Amino acid sequence: MSSSSPGRSKPFGCLILLLQLLAVYVLSFGPVKAIYSSQRIQGPIPKGLSTFYQPLDWMYDNTPLGKPMRVYDGWWRRMLTR
Repeated sequence: MSSSSPGRSKPFGCLILLLQLLAVYVLSFGPVKAIYSSQRIQGPIPKGLSTFYQPLDWMYDNTPLGKPMRVYDGWWRRMLTR
């Protein structure tokens, strides 16, 4: 028998799913930014994509998290130029 009740594991599972989606969103910013900045895809970033990443773009430019985000972006840029 399990010591946790089934009603309690459902909210925990939803929380884990939301955290995973947040992690994928944040981690996808580096590759997308690197693809466009390395000219792998020509032209400006599409409006929809720019809007989708606007909160992370603001963090990139205006918070202390910008430095690790720039390092991550730079790593992706180096990977794409190999």
